[in-house]
Amino acid sequence: MKISSFDLNLFVIMNSIYTEGSLTKAAEVVGITQPAVSNALSRLREKFDDELFVRTGSGMVPTQKTENIIKDIQNALQLMQKSVNEPDEFDPETSQKTFRISLGDINEGRILAILMGKIEKQAPHIKLECYYTARDQVPHALATNELSFAVDPFIPNSKDTNSMKVFIDQFVVAHRANHPVTKIPELTLDEMLKLKYINISNRKRGASVVEMEMQKMQLQPEIALRAQHYLVTPEIVRSSDLCLLCSETFAKKHGLSYIEIPLNVPPLEQYLIWHNSDDNDGSHIWMRNLISESFEEVNSLKL
Repeated sequence: MKISSFDLNLFVIMNSIYTEGSLTKAAEVVGITQPAVSNALSRLREKFDDELFVRTGSGMVPTQKTENIIKDIQNALQLMQKSVNEPDEFDPETSQKTFRISLGDINEGRILAILMGKIEKQAPHIKLECYYTARDQVPHALATNELSFAVDPFIPNSKDTNSMKVFIDQFVVAHRANHPVTKIPELTLDEMLKLKYINISNRKRGASVVEMEMQKMQLQPEIALRAQHYLVTPEIVRSSDLCLLCSETFAKKHGLSYIEIPLNVPPLEQYLIWHNSDDNDGSHIWMRNLISESFEEVNSLKL
């Protein structure tokens, strides 16, 4: 007998009637109405040319036909559930999959070299495409497979995405070696406000996390340069008196001197984001782990 997806739905209902002994209870388990269960039972009876269940004072009692086939039906349903719950098989050594990740330039600088090193060792044919996708477009891009992952400080307000925290760091004031600020025994808020800063944003206007916290206190740092990309800043900082509000790992990686911020500022956090439909995809799980491991190596710079 050929089994279709329609049959599988009927078999789920049949198994629920068998285990519950009641059409009403079976409806509650499956999540449909009692008349819908009755209708499904009528179709099953026609398919098998048997009553399948007989109504008695103690409930719906299975016929011998049902007893003969129910074990096979239960085994088939268990196999299907197992295949849904278990990750899809994935062989990184032979896969030619292309992953697309939304990363800002600073996250590209943080992990791409580490991540590509891991990919080359484990999956020589895997390809990576990285580009920035606007935050409000990320859920749609993930749902339509335009993106495999996104990394962002903010989790989308969407029930269709999952996320995990992959990075956390504190903000510091980075500066050149022998900067006048190094002569200050302990940086105060007043001294911090006397410094000139670089602001990084791809928008015409917009404050960094630290600047927003300062604005809440009605404080405004002096922005001497506004640029689009973090990765241009180390050379500027090393060759001028301009300072940069950045993460501690960024300052360490680029050999910049830095001091702690005299403010209670929330830490910098980054989240790896993906679509729910990829939860159990073997290739996504593999890449998820690689991205997480890459960020862990970046985090180790703080040690």
